[in-house]
Amino acid sequence: MQKILRYIIVFLMIAGLVQHQEAGTQETEQDRIYTVVVDRFLNFNESNDTAVTEDETAPLPFGGDFAGIENNLEYINDMGFNTLMLSPVFEKGDEDYLGYDTEAYGTIAEAFGGAEGLQSLVDAAHERDMKVVVDMPATATDEYETFDDPVLNDIQQTYYEDIGNPEFIDFTRNTNQETYREMAADFVSEFGIDGLSMTVVQDGIDADEFLPEDVTTYAVVPDDGITVDGFDHTSSQAHRQQLANAFSTTDQPIPEYPDDGTLLLADHWFTERFTLHAVNEDMFPGTRLMQLSAYLFGYPGPAAMQYGTEIAFNGEDYPMIHKQMNLWTDEEVVDYITEMSSVFKEYDQLYNSELEVLNDGSDGQFVLRYNTMDQEDNADFVLNVNDTARTTSFEVPMKERDQDKIMSGMLIGDSISASSENPEHFNTVLDREETELYAVTDEVGLNNGYIIAAVIIFGGFGIFIWLVARRRRPKEDQG
Repeated sequence: MQKILRYIIVFLMIAGLVQHQEAGTQETEQDRIYTVVVDRFLNFNESNDTAVTEDETAPLPFGGDFAGIENNLEYINDMGFNTLMLSPVFEKGDEDYLGYDTEAYGTIAEAFGGAEGLQSLVDAAHERDMKVVVDMPATATDEYETFDDPVLNDIQQTYYEDIGNPEFIDFTRNTNQETYREMAADFVSEFGIDGLSMTVVQDGIDADEFLPEDVTTYAVVPDDGITVDGFDHTSSQAHRQQLANAFSTTDQPIPEYPDDGTLLLADHWFTERFTLHAVNEDMFPGTRLMQLSAYLFGYPGPAAMQYGTEIAFNGEDYPMIHKQMNLWTDEEVVDYITEMSSVFKEYDQLYNSELEVLNDGSDGQFVLRYNTMDQEDNADFVLNVNDTARTTSFEVPMKERDQDKIMSGMLIGDSISASSENPEHFNTVLDREETELYAVTDEVGLNNGYIIAAVIIFGGFGIFIWLVARRRRPKEDQG
């Protein structure tokens, strides 16, 4: 009952706010990326299994396939993710589950469902207005010249040793660049792929020289010793580590949002799991994950979460960082991400705002104001991430346009007027380990939309109670 009442309250607040502002005014969505190791998600079709094991400690395939992902797109999309990032999909060695033991570029792995399975997944994703990004291997096949001394972290080294220490394509050679670009362009065109990513192992490469121009590109950089150019979005190992440290426990410095389109992530398939940090700090993983996810969804740029992070997958080493997905645990975190992301999606005009840092996060509290350009149609927003171990107040300075307005909390439900002690500020108070997104807006009266919503909800609830009570009346009373 408590959860139902919470839904009602939040729904009524949103119903009122919608009367005062237009949502969805931006031209392009922010990429909210769910990264998936294809083999580890769900084995939907056992007929394509090769060298499959049920031992999570063995670096062998579990049998996951495109169909397993396709049949759970609703689950992924409901959490607010509008983009899939798949591990490599090309034909690979039978005992390789990650997909970097590439045997034939351009040929889709039959163990994953082949070309037909990939096309079906892409089409199903597009029907939900979701994009599909595929990670492109850098491992060399016969047609490519190679280079020495790739930059690999410890997990990569263990993995590549396990698959036989393959050589890597030298992306500084013109012949390699032309061959790879043509292959990638054909792949994108044939299947309608929306983006290409690469886990980079070579310093000084330029994506413009070997990847197609008409597709969004992402670089996952596991080591800060690597510099790259030409990718639309590039992750930073230093920022990834800062995120993992910041949200592993309380009272840690929270990094400010980058302003250069950096791809934000707290882990990827060649790092330890984010949850490991929380466990090592003796913190409750669910709360840590909720704080992290709110921070990621507030970012006006691409942000990624690895499969299973939402259900607190743990692990430090390969292959334990790639457990098989379990879709039936930790519903509390999944529900939070679903509800939280829906609010950010409803008011996605905040991503087109001018960002103003009110508290830089160095003390464990990050407060950011989204100053909307079009004040006639849109409200400003304030994101308050209290990742401290105490209830914390913070005074948000009022702007001239804030007079006679309130701050309406969209995640928790707080409603804040100007401070009586300091009338030029909104005084926010958040419990420990809480995040709230406020809309700075006119006070919402009982307008028609609000009244109609209230009548429908409470009227329907009253009818339901009356019917239940009537059924329970003794039959002789009904005569």
